[in-house]
Amino acid sequence: MRKVNSFFEVNLVLGLGFLLILAGCGTMGSKRHWCKKDAHLVSGSNQPPVAPFRVSFYNLENLFDTVDGPNDDAEFLPNSANAWNGERYKSKLRNMAQVIDSIAPDILGLVELENAFVLEDLRANSVVMKGRFEIAHRESPDLRGIDVALMYNAELFRISGIYMIPITLPDGYATRSIMRVHLVEKGTGDSLAVFINHWPSRRGGAASAASRMAAAAALLHNIQSTYNLPNNYILLGDFNDDPEDKSITEGLNAGDSYHPIVNLAFVARAKDTTVGTIAWFDGWNMFDQIMLSRALYFNNLHNNETLANKQITFAEPRINVYKRPWMLQFGGKYDGWPLRTFAGKKYMNGYSDHLPVYTDLVLVHRH
Repeated sequence: MRKVNSFFEVNLVLGLGFLLILAGCGTMGSKRHWCKKDAHLVSGSNQPPVAPFRVSFYNLENLFDTVDGPNDDAEFLPNSANAWNGERYKSKLRNMAQVIDSIAPDILGLVELENAFVLEDLRANSVVMKGRFEIAHRESPDLRGIDVALMYNAELFRISGIYMIPITLPDGYATRSIMRVHLVEKGTGDSLAVFINHWPSRRGGAASAASRMAAAAALLHNIQSTYNLPNNYILLGDFNDDPEDKSITEGLNAGDSYHPIVNLAFVARAKDTTVGTIAWFDGWNMFDQIMLSRALYFNNLHNNETLANKQITFAEPRINVYKRPWMLQFGGKYDGWPLRTFAGKKYMNGYSDHLPVYTDLVLVHRH
């Protein structure tokens, strides 16, 4: 075979290869910049490949198994008023997997799940996650056994540590801990920390705000005091407050790009106040949020990558609310709301009362 040795020929081969890769890429949910798995084939520099990955968060709304455990799970047992039997549990798993597969995330934060066993069952029901994703989970002190977890694509990332951040509430009530997971991107060696949050609920009205301020204080203290925290970090979660509420803007000091933590949900709501993830009678709340460290935000905002002599510009990081017609209820007073598993005591065989969120990012800050 003749050697390709001219500058023009080398560039021509690289350019043709890039176009062929783009032609073969699938989109799965929304358009990507290029195929992640083939990015190394067209990288025009000696640096490791810079490839986009998808980060998502989903409140699963009471993903309980049917086994009576040590936690307070009485309402999700076969003999309960909810008649939570094997058939309903399997349907819930299929519904959750359907949503996750259609988003096609690489990093997935999850809350409102009972234990590691339900995560294993969820993975087994997912086309995207089965055989590829690993689970990061620890038990939380929540009396109902409600936990937080992270699932991640082990083909792209490896785990380097899991840390739990306890929250001490003013009333002494046991609540979910915050999970901090350290990941390393296999292709580049870049480090990333992901915080999974499920802050105290609004039960109790205005007085409950103090509990979420306590959660914000615990999280901020951990961010500021962790000496080995990567410059790249992400906060995912159901914060049970909107992006404009004090627990976020003052307790966590998160907001627009002038803040130390850039809240993509805050930026989105500044443009459209109607965007949200959970419906209530007076409109939509956006409790489910994605926040980035300033370093990660601005690296994505300003990064330009040269691939096969083509300049690729990464757009402003943004949060996307994943809403599809089949995930919503139609008709009646709840028209357009998320189709949930139960509406009161009525079994709806739906998905969740929360809509998931996602964003696409790259790691470009070398460590």
